[in-house]
Amino acid sequence: MIDFEQLRSACDGDVALLRELMGMYFDQADQIMLGLHTAIAAGAVADVDHLAHKLAGSSLACGLSAIVPSLREMEHGAKAGHLNGAEASMAEAVTALELLRRAVQDHLQQYKSP
Repeated sequence: MIDFEQLRSACDGDVALLRELMGMYFDQADQIMLGLHTAIAAGAVADVDHLAHKLAGSSLACGLSAIVPSLREMEHGAKAGHLNGAEASMAEAVTALELLRRAVQDHLQQYKSP
């Protein structure tokens, strides 16, 4: 679900940097998810492909892999030229993102705030 070791390593153990990185990740993820919702509703296959790929990549880079399977499903469908199942995958991605958000918040609570 979350590779906290990868996150800490990427930030050289700097908790303030980790908080900043996670803030940026979730801000970007929220924007991409909004774009995905709009693209799916509009049937914009190329946009779904691009946005799902972008969020999957940044999620993997941050060690937040729980959301990746549903994003890859959307991406693969879009690459095949369809959005079959995209709404179900989107619902799974929304749930996964919220679970990730809570897990990261819980993890960061163990550190003193600056």
